[in-house]
Amino acid sequence: MSDVTSIANSPIDRSARRWDDLAAVTLLVILVSLIYGARLTRQPIAGEESRWATGAREMLATGDWIVPRQQGQVFPERPPMTMWAMAAAGWVRGDVDLIAIRLPSVIAIVLTTIILYVYARKLASPFAALVAALVYATMGQVLQIGRQGESEALFALFVSASLLLWHLGYMRGWPVLATWCIGFGCAALAALVKGPQAPVYFVAITAVYLTVRRDLQYLVRWQYAAAACVFATFVAAWQIPFYLATDWPTVAATWSGLAADRIHLGGLAKHIVTYPLETFACLLPWSPLLVALMKRETRELLADRRPVTTFLFTALLVAYPTVWLATGARGRYFMPLYPLVAVLIALVIERCSAAKLGGYSRHAWHQFLLLCSVLIGIGGMAIGVGGSLPNEWIGPMHQPVWFCLALAAAAAGVVYVLWSCYRTPRRFVPVIAVLAIATFAGAAYTGAVINVNAARWTDPTQVVSDLKQQLPSGTTLVSLTPIEHRFAYYFREPIAQLEWPQAPSDLPSDVEYFCFMRHPGDTARQRFAGRGRTMRYTSGTLPFAWTEITSICVDRTERAEGRRTIVLGRVVRPIRAEISDATRPQPSVAQRSDGAERTSL
Repeated sequence: MSDVTSIANSPIDRSARRWDDLAAVTLLVILVSLIYGARLTRQPIAGEESRWATGAREMLATGDWIVPRQQGQVFPERPPMTMWAMAAAGWVRGDVDLIAIRLPSVIAIVLTTIILYVYARKLASPFAALVAALVYATMGQVLQIGRQGESEALFALFVSASLLLWHLGYMRGWPVLATWCIGFGCAALAALVKGPQAPVYFVAITAVYLTVRRDLQYLVRWQYAAAACVFATFVAAWQIPFYLATDWPTVAATWSGLAADRIHLGGLAKHIVTYPLETFACLLPWSPLLVALMKRETRELLADRRPVTTFLFTALLVAYPTVWLATGARGRYFMPLYPLVAVLIALVIERCSAAKLGGYSRHAWHQFLLLCSVLIGIGGMAIGVGGSLPNEWIGPMHQPVWFCLALAAAAAGVVYVLWSCYRTPRRFVPVIAVLAIATFAGAAYTGAVINVNAARWTDPTQVVSDLKQQLPSGTTLVSLTPIEHRFAYYFREPIAQLEWPQAPSDLPSDVEYFCFMRHPGDTARQRFAGRGRTMRYTSGTLPFAWTEITSICVDRTERAEGRRTIVLGRVVRPIRAEISDATRPQPSVAQRSDGAERTSL
């Protein structure tokens, strides 16, 4: 062994590498936790957050962690992992509040960055490891979804873990059984988040990759079958009790319903054209670097990383058609593969930033730095100027003056750093550039974008509280057909679900106050009702005399037209038959002139 090799493998060198790795991981955990954990409760509940939060709250209230429910009704649209995570956080905190809803996503993002660091550190370099983690954590769509109580962050954690840890074990010569068990085990956890997409990805990608490697012997082993049994065991631990508590159609709807809804041919040509553009936008600010891979010169720079790039390209090429050719697919459906894209981008940065001067690859890196400098500089100037404009001029885009000045100064500092990195050829400089871009992207989203969202999105907390004040103490509210989960979350108390009555006798005798959804386009002939995949039409009329007390908008943003509202009504006693159009506002009690007994709140 040469002196150089002896020194590289000496205890002192290994200790130094461990300290370097510890410092890098500590930096990642602190930075990513600050980006995603700061202002976690600033935005109101929106989107799918309240759907899973109400399910988690019902788990804690009933003690049934097997069957997800909404308003006491079985909710067979998704396996329960997301609700489990929220319920566990809610149990610790004593309530399924905003922190309990969003904390699982934040933890998932942090863990994903650590997995990326470990994977790239073992199979590439410390440079690629740190950059890959920073790139993933600051992709535009990850910044958006990673702080919300959605399932995507958790799903991306388990899907990427199944693929990256399996490949790491395969390349590093881990025991075959352990390698397959880790992959299948993480795929099972991902399946319990969002269904069959994860195991399909894992099985298909590993099979195609081993075929490309001409190593099918690794696939056709008893360890593979044993690990598949681990997958089945994980899933069956929930699935069997769920089946025994429900039935087979409910099981089928849980696993295949949403996926089947999104596979259709209508609009496929347009989707094929626009979806890659959407993916490119979701990966900003880092996606322009992927363009460099179109040049042979850049691909040749990655030749010695072929064991890694072969797996990354295989995974992306196998998985992308599943969303590219599914008309109903949205940009976030490809987020489970974003960590693999981040590793690929990190390798491109590593090689392009160190390529020879004058070549295309080095020029591509310089163009990226220049593009980021221009965009950050313009953005900082716009925000700085915007801080001096009156509120009425820019509406929800308004930012506090001190924040505008601080962000403008930060933008100027980042532009200076990037310009310095552009001119300096030292090896560590690209890491500084990536860290500067990532930090600014995270700070801009955590500050400016969240301020805009908080100003634009409706917060129904006070409105729902006022509505509850109009109900006499001890009143049990019921809903006629399902109601919007956002309202159910903020109302907090159980709301029993009843069918839409066809006759006065269909309404239980003890019901006095009720609510229902009023959708745009509802008519007296029919109204939209249901929940998720169970949407249907009912009659638009109620068969008894009632009074509309109030209605509130449940949409994320206020709109002049086309609003979805929750209507709170009261039965006029004694109950009697009277056909009324439930899709239009009803007169108050004081306005009625039918001779019935009047009582106003």
